[in-house]
Amino acid sequence: MRWVVLAAIAVPLVAFAQNEGEPRVIVVPYPGQGAVDAGQPVQAQPAVAPEPPPPGTSAPPPTDPNVGQPPPPQQPPPQALPPPPEQPKTIEATQDPGEYPPPPPPENLQPKEVPSSPPSAMLDGHPREGAFLSGPGSLVFILHHTLLGLTAGVATQLFPRVLHSDPAVRNCNSADPSVCAQGARLSYLAAGLIGAGIGFGTSAAWQFYNWISERTAYFGLMNSLFGGMFGAGFMNLIVPDATATTWGAWVGALAGAWLSTIIGGGDLPMNKGALMMSGAYWATMFMGIVVAVVATTNKNTGNVRTGVDALLISPAIGAGAMALALLKFNPSTAQILRADLFGTAAGGLVLLISALVLGANFAHPVPYILAGVAAAGAITTVSLLWAEAAEPPPPPAENPPLTPGQPVPVGSPKPAYKGWW
Repeated sequence: MRWVVLAAIAVPLVAFAQNEGEPRVIVVPYPGQGAVDAGQPVQAQPAVAPEPPPPGTSAPPPTDPNVGQPPPPQQPPPQALPPPPEQPKTIEATQDPGEYPPPPPPENLQPKEVPSSPPSAMLDGHPREGAFLSGPGSLVFILHHTLLGLTAGVATQLFPRVLHSDPAVRNCNSADPSVCAQGARLSYLAAGLIGAGIGFGTSAAWQFYNWISERTAYFGLMNSLFGGMFGAGFMNLIVPDATATTWGAWVGALAGAWLSTIIGGGDLPMNKGALMMSGAYWATMFMGIVVAVVATTNKNTGNVRTGVDALLISPAIGAGAMALALLKFNPSTAQILRADLFGTAAGGLVLLISALVLGANFAHPVPYILAGVAAAGAITTVSLLWAEAAEPPPPPAENPPLTPGQPVPVGSPKPAYKGWW
């Protein structure tokens, strides 16, 4: 009976509890916390870390927060962290010296393989031009000496017969002493061939072992001409004989050619060769003035041989004097040509004006004297009172040097070959 009464009371309570709109949460406080009204809703409080226990007391045993909680969701596997970034590199700044490296040479000028050249390919610091001709002036050098020997050999046999005092010798006929006889012709042939052979052999051997430039070849040709004139004029002054004169001309021509080649060197600079030519020119001009003054002063003299011989001797004297001056002085080519131009213009103008003032009289010595003084003064003035440093510099080279290195300054000398000068 008692269980029936309890069941009758419990059934309405259970039904009332199921019909309530909001469920109620019963909170059981932890030990030490205040009582919480079970009828009020519980608000979520932020998680606060428990205060540490005061010193001297033992901390309560930790409670497992996972007790009574659902299992945590599965976490994805940890991913590998990227490597830390590299530290930036620092470059020490250097002061710019102001010089930029030269540009590299073009690809078509860069050697792929440097060929090994034999020692004979280089001669006096220059590359050999060919197997036989060593330099660009070798052909002119050989032709000059070959033709010189041929001409001089024939001249030593021809001119003594042509200028002979005996009419039977200088007349052309088939008789034996004649200039056109069979024996005379054999002499011309033999002398010409011997002279040409000597000239060819010596010049070919020299140019094979010594580099010859075009300047050396052409200046040697001119000095050979001056030497031949000197030898002929000098011998004609001493002995008025055709044989001695022709042999003197041959010896003088050989001396002028070989002295220019040996002393001047195989790469004779342009300014030095031009100074020797200028010396020969002005020596001839001033000697001509002297001869004109003497001829116009002594009107009774009729011997022109001395004047001709003096004119023949003067070019070699002028060239030799300038060659000696080159041991101390080194003028530029522009300075030499400028002095020649001003001197010639001043001398010619004074000669013409003074002769016209005197009534178009060129048979008077005064115009020649004034012309010589004016030419000498113009040469001296232009040579000494001309500041080449004030002239505008030449334009820079458009093409850079083809090989790496410092650029070659414009107008700088290149002493590739050293001679006595």
